[in-house]
Amino acid sequence: MENELTINGKFYPLWNQFVEKQNEWIGGVLEDYGDAMDRRFGAGKMSTEITGIALRPNGEDSAYFEVCGMGFSCGFDVAYGGIGAGEQGWITFGGYGGHKFRIKKV
Repeated sequence: MENELTINGKFYPLWNQFVEKQNEWIGGVLEDYGDAMDRRFGAGKMSTEITGIALRPNGEDSAYFEVCGMGFSCGFDVAYGGIGAGEQGWITFGGYGGHKFRIKKV
């Protein structure tokens, strides 16, 4: 890839593709469902407009993936987060402590 983003000497192809194609997501929707405790206490989802997607160092040997929004951002260390099943048109992410958020293009 022409714009490979290396973090701490490692290339993260799954997360890097979101950064490379972030313009396709900007203006889309980021919905945060919180973590397991938030949901247990009845906290509802929050929504905001996507303003960017980043991958940056997290410590000396990992990376932090983040979807940035107008009102808030969601993310995780790549060692603890992943992509899960979601509804049509959405990409759903799961992070540490059962944190769940999803994104959708406009």
